[in-house]
Amino acid sequence: MSQTLTAVLVLLGVILGFVTGWLSNERYTAYMTFVEHDHEELFEKNPHPEIFDNDGNLHRGEYMHITFAPGYNPDEFDPEDIIEE
Repeated sequence: MSQTLTAVLVLLGVILGFVTGWLSNERYTAYMTFVEHDHEELFEKNPHPEIFDNDGNLHRGEYMHITFAPGYNPDEFDPEDIIEE
């Protein structure tokens, strides 16, 4: 009886260790491969209504931001002034 109980406990320990290791590996891999969106801070602190889809879910697509220099006059716009980063 003692050897049977020991064998069952060892088997349960191995199964539990395998499942725990597998789940831990999944979480660790997801953590290490997570790539934060360039505008993640904006999404969390000040989500604008236009970045939500029709179902109310946050759309983390591609966005561009435009920075205007102080004193910018749109009447003097020249397309050659555009600098791509």
